[in-house]
Amino acid sequence: MLPKEFYPTPKELLDKITAGIDWKMIQTVLEPSAGKGDIADYIKEKYKCHTYHDSLDIDCIEIDESLRRILKGKGLRVVHDDFLTFNTFKHYDLIIMNPPFSDGAKHLLHALTCQRDNYGLICILNAETIRNPYTNERKDLVSRLRRMNAEIEYMANQFLSAERPTGVEIAVIKVFVPEEENESFIFEDLRKQSYQEKVCEDVTDLAPNDFIKAIVQKYNMETEAGIKLILEYKAMVPHMLQGLEDSSYNSPILEMKICGRQLSTNMFVREVRRKYWTVLFSSPKFTGKMTSNLASRYHSQVAELTDYDFSEYNIRTIQVEMSRNLIKGIEDCIIELFDLLSHQYTYSDELQNNIHYYNGWKTNKAWYINKKVILPYMNAFNSWNGKFDPDYQVKAQLADIEKALNYLDGGLTDGRDMELWLRHAVETGQTRKIQLKYFYVTFYKKGTCHIEFINEDLLKKLNIFGSQQKKWLPPGYGQKTYASMQPEERAVIDEFEGRSGYEKTMMKQEYFIYNPADSFPCLETKAEAG
Repeated sequence: MLPKEFYPTPKELLDKITAGIDWKMIQTVLEPSAGKGDIADYIKEKYKCHTYHDSLDIDCIEIDESLRRILKGKGLRVVHDDFLTFNTFKHYDLIIMNPPFSDGAKHLLHALTCQRDNYGLICILNAETIRNPYTNERKDLVSRLRRMNAEIEYMANQFLSAERPTGVEIAVIKVFVPEEENESFIFEDLRKQSYQEKVCEDVTDLAPNDFIKAIVQKYNMETEAGIKLILEYKAMVPHMLQGLEDSSYNSPILEMKICGRQLSTNMFVREVRRKYWTVLFSSPKFTGKMTSNLASRYHSQVAELTDYDFSEYNIRTIQVEMSRNLIKGIEDCIIELFDLLSHQYTYSDELQNNIHYYNGWKTNKAWYINKKVILPYMNAFNSWNGKFDPDYQVKAQLADIEKALNYLDGGLTDGRDMELWLRHAVETGQTRKIQLKYFYVTFYKKGTCHIEFINEDLLKKLNIFGSQQKKWLPPGYGQKTYASMQPEERAVIDEFEGRSGYEKTMMKQEYFIYNPADSFPCLETKAEAG
């Protein structure tokens, strides 16, 4: 069902209102009330017909969720939901909009406010918005359009043959703002002999929610300061060239570039976005619950995210997606760890491929993760000075094991900061039986890391989880009593944990039998909120 005020713009009307546009001069376009993308599709086709290159950059905004799905399905970039809350440092050569008629004045005022100099704007409004300015908002709009020398053309019957017909008379507003000449504030400040310093709070010690707000504020500050610097440089260049008679020296010594490339405000904004998206996905405050593989996957998306503002809206949108993927990512990680710690890293060749049901194993040493396991492929010491210092790979592996156990533990075990205790071990030279949250670790100079699990019930839960996922346990495991099982089922149970062990499992099913919602109940809430 289409939203109440959704009226797709007819192609014939778009032909009229875009007549005279030099498409070769247009590279960046914003459609603030994109609907299902009719205007964006039209502009893409026009661009193909009038240019020989494919560098058109279109951003879309749409408040209706079902229409946003349509836009994304068409491959269009949706950068925000509610245009009235949209703010960006990006420059658009053209804004073209057909906002809801009931809020047309508010949408056009926001478009005029958020856009900078040197741009074009085309807006379709209900004609009454301009003809009958009975509210302060409409009066403000009419006054501002008059000051900006806007073109206003009234058109009747333009939507009669549209996909969703209406007989409302429209007003087409066109605003073209030339690039302003910028005065150098540095030269102005030298004359006034004044200086003002801006201080920003350090974000590293803040809580996760405050951290996101603070890092967005830092991004906004850095981007705004950088844009002011770019404008200042452009304003300084004429001063540096003044009074030079010899044209061979008529070029500035100081040259400003963005990452070694030609100076461009949009390129600067993209690079600042890249920096802050990279910082975000490198921060434990944002990716702390992720496994290393899942964090790396999101980190690899930074290049794509440079097209999106570093805003709270976009960060929260990604958080919802991360929440949905987190359970799957950690479950996959647990299975990898189960394989890693049960049979992959054993000293016996016969165990390497020992992957049968429990009653078919050649030995009982590789069915499950034992209380003590060894990671033999790590280098625990720096090779260049012999000083004890855990390798980054071993720390990443230990962190993944802890995250997997956090997931299965459901918050029952008190926290113990792994990074802090490993750092303490390095400082004190301790290499034996370093206590972490769920296990002790011991490092040997030969390059191995030995793990000894502390909580045997949690270790058993990990073994049950891995075995069930591998379908090594009977389908009725945890549901049937031992006495009600078939002989074949009891034989598997006998090999896995024995009758007494299984009866203990049945007495604490709510703990031993895995349930995602028990492990991370907050994830379902986040996903539903999205």
